[in-house]
Amino acid sequence: MSDLIRLVLALAGSGGERQGHPQTARIVIVTVAAAICAVAAAASGVTAVWIFALPHVGPAGAPAIVAGILLAFCFALLALRRYGLKRRAPPPGANTSVLFAEATRLLQDHKGAVLTAALVAGLIAGRGEK
Repeated sequence: MSDLIRLVLALAGSGGERQGHPQTARIVIVTVAAAICAVAAAASGVTAVWIFALPHVGPAGAPAIVAGILLAFCFALLALRRYGLKRRAPPPGANTSVLFAEATRLLQDHKGAVLTAALVAGLIAGRGEK
């Protein structure tokens, strides 16, 4: 954790404005602050469950309940990583060779308009990155 804080301080003090990336340090600082807040919130939640369960199940049951909750959360995240975040195949009706042929025909028939549209789209997409 101290290495991460040193990295943030180094980025903040490096003068990101002079290097052409003025928001890099701010993004890193905000991301680290959000991660610290998330860890603190999780720790507070686990502590609250522990304190609530202690009088009901005793000193041996409270940590077991907290461990069970954390283990269930871990399994849910592993299942999400394995099954929920996979790329989906294109719909069965989409034939990529037909789409590519149509795009090629459109480019040949309307070269100026397509290049102008690509230029405008590139300018709009790159406007946020300075």
